Amino acid sequence: QLSGAVAQVFVKIGQKVEAEQVLMSLYNPNLEPSVQANLANLDAVNAQIQQAIRDLANLKVLRRNNSASRTAYEHKETELKNFQAKRRAIEAQIDLSKANQQESLLKAPFAGTVVNINKEVGEFIAAGLVAVVINQVDKQEVEVNIPAELSQNLALGMTLSGSFQGNVIEFKIAEMTQVANPISHLHKLVLQIQNNLNTAIGQEVLIDFPQIYASVYQLPLETVIDDGINQPYIFVSEQGIAKKISIKPLFIANNQIVFRTAEKLELPVVIKGQSQISAGMRLQKIP
Repeated sequence: QLSGAVAQVFVKIGQKVEAEQVLMSLYNPNLEPSVQANLANLDAVNAQIQQAIRDLANLKVLRRNNSASRTAYEHKETELKNFQAKRRAIEAQIDLSKANQQESLLKAPFAGTVVNINKEVGEFIAAGLVAVVINQVDKQEVEVNIPAELSQNLALGMTLSGSFQGNVIEFKIAEMTQVANPISHLHKLVLQIQNNLNTAIGQEVLIDFPQIYASVYQLPLETVIDDGINQPYIFVSEQGIAKKISIKPLFIANNQIVFRTAEKLELPVVIKGQSQISAGMRLQKIP
């Protein structure tokens, strides 16, 4: 998940490793300065918060003596809340920076044997590329590369169904990259076969990947207006007034169009005469 130069390689090809064992460390010159800068910002905003708290206490006393306005007091309250919000944002940045530091240590996701080391000390490696290959002899696995549209619906531990020699088998997602390969723009998945198979090397497996759509609708194709210039749209009737709603077509089959919209279609759709109306026009019901 992190780009950087290889600082140290702690394993050799053929070496057996345990799960969570550190394999390699990376050096990224931006990590430590980022943490230190955010810690300095945190100290500064903490000082501002303490000063704002003292100012509020003083204004509270002055308010009792009618020596300060309510507006000044409320302004200082708002200032304190802004400083506190800024502190939360800085703390989140510190957590992220420390998490990135942890990413600089590449650890074995499972026990196995090192079969390949793709980078040596001093070489640069980009996020999403393979650094070390480990063979897990007691697991049957399939490695696939998929586009982002499919990977966004997946999670570690999820079970997928597949077809192998006419039989349905199951795969568990053991590994998945959050960053696409910069060359192929694909995400790598490692799937563990849950069924017992005697021979599987070199065989073709068909796997079903879920793709989740929200607010998907189907209408006759002639309902949609597409002049080839603007985004395709349909008309709905809102209290008798024509309202234009843009759509994103997904596919067309049997003279029907399946599409998505940014809003739910809860109003009646105009299916006839829509080419002769415009947004805001009053509609007449057909007897």
